[in-house]
Amino acid sequence: MSKQIPLLFLVIFTCIVSYSQTKKEYSESDLDYFKKKFYLNREIGVDSSLYYMNKLLQSNNVAYKTFGYAATEYLKVREKQPINIPFKDSINKYLPKIAKTNKNFSLLFDTYILLGNSNKRRKLIEPALQNYITAENYALLAKDIERTIKIKGNIALIYQDMEELGKALNKAKETLKLIEVNKETLSDKYYSSKYKRMFNVAAIYATLYKNNKKKHQYADSSLHYYNSILKTKEFKLNSYYTGKVYYGMGTIYSLKKEYSKASSFLEESLGLFKKSNSQSYLYKGYYNNGYNSYMLNDLEKAKLNFLTALSIKKDTVLDQNYMYMHNYLSKIYSKQNKIDSANYYLNTFLNNYNKVSLREKQQFKEAYKIGFDQKIKELKEDSTQKKLYYKTIVIGLTVIVLFISFLVIKNSKEKKKTKKKLDELLSKISNKENLSEKPFSLSNDLKIKDEQHQQIIKGLLKIEEKEYFLKEEFNLYNAAKKIGTNTTYLSKIIKDHKKMSFNDYTNELRINYIIKVLSSDKKVRSYTTQAIGEIAGYKNAKSFTRIFKKHIGITPYQFIEKVNKEL
Repeated sequence: MSKQIPLLFLVIFTCIVSYSQTKKEYSESDLDYFKKKFYLNREIGVDSSLYYMNKLLQSNNVAYKTFGYAATEYLKVREKQPINIPFKDSINKYLPKIAKTNKNFSLLFDTYILLGNSNKRRKLIEPALQNYITAENYALLAKDIERTIKIKGNIALIYQDMEELGKALNKAKETLKLIEVNKETLSDKYYSSKYKRMFNVAAIYATLYKNNKKKHQYADSSLHYYNSILKTKEFKLNSYYTGKVYYGMGTIYSLKKEYSKASSFLEESLGLFKKSNSQSYLYKGYYNNGYNSYMLNDLEKAKLNFLTALSIKKDTVLDQNYMYMHNYLSKIYSKQNKIDSANYYLNTFLNNYNKVSLREKQQFKEAYKIGFDQKIKELKEDSTQKKLYYKTIVIGLTVIVLFISFLVIKNSKEKKKTKKKLDELLSKISNKENLSEKPFSLSNDLKIKDEQHQQIIKGLLKIEEKEYFLKEEFNLYNAAKKIGTNTTYLSKIIKDHKKMSFNDYTNELRINYIIKVLSSDKKVRSYTTQAIGEIAGYKNAKSFTRIFKKHIGITPYQFIEKVNKEL
């Protein structure tokens, strides 16, 4: 009997698994419930939404199952989670099998708009456009006005991304007409739909004017739509959306070179963005307001706006505004005779300029070329100013060329120095020699002054031996406490005998330790930088990488690549 119990358990377990994997029969009310859980993903959490979508994947209804796949793909793309190939193939497998009937038109619309959103996030603009156009056809077949308006707006935005502004404008205006015709049908959604499309049209006209400053009608049309939005009280805009309108008007007046008027609108928008805590628009708003102040020769105000914008930027992605700000700050500090600050922002600008792509460099040069051509045209009217201008240009170009040459030479020397240091380090690792030029232990080169001195040295040797320096709580205070001395005396002894600060001493111990581990343990070399840093006693990957590169000359990742290749 006892032998039959495991067999019985196995049979029961198999039945449970088989039952759990059986395809489910879901009703339309079930589908509506699952869809609601999906659209509430930001409130209930992505994992919860994925759980409900996984239930849909078990449905025996092809349309429901396909929506589940499309919704899951969108969430994973948005959250930058991996998607395996079989999963992608499943969408292509089930999508053509959905019957093209009235019953499925709405669900087909939802599926194709999700596929379009996923492709748009992947920067696959053409496939996204095709998905949206297909979704539009199903919205029309379903005679669903709300969905038709929504998808036409998405298509207009796609055309903007493709820089096909004529098509974008036509689609946005087409959507506005549709909203007006269906005002009664839309009911309470009429004003929210109308605002979005009016804002879209205003933004498209602004871009058209930016691309062709001779077409003043574009600027007038953009301002007309922005003003109409502000005058329509029924829109009931909150701080964020009202701020976007003022920001749009401010950018138009900047393009028209009416800088004082532009500043008044931009400052109004900044106050509203502060209320709504919109960091992205605050960043752009302070930059544009700084630019207007610079053009009005209000250097202090311009500087304050640029510095505020730089303090808001948290990501490391380079954008043109970020580069322009460093250039303008360099000019401002130069005019104020603050040479050190001017050099700092100029160097930062040049370093960032070298990091951007060739396409971005060309855009940057074109943007500046417009300004230079205009200045040259103005200087031709005055021969004296013309000579001074060319002299300044020559001097400026010479300085830039010399500076860039200096950076190239300096960089080349640093690379050679780093390579030599790394080759020596790898040689020591291969021969199992000591990694430091100085002895790793403090015991070899010390002159013991007194008993207390000797006690501290022994304490430090014990710390090294027990590898207490790897613990997160290891610092000057805790080390002194562990040894039985005070921080001042401990710091002085380390400085006398190691010729370095306590922090540098700690970093030397930790980096030498992790180099030994990486060179001897292949498994550790496969860990993430964060995990390796924690082994070495650092709280985060960023500080570990910075300190490692300072000591070794390359990043931990580059060192691991080198070790894997040469050892």
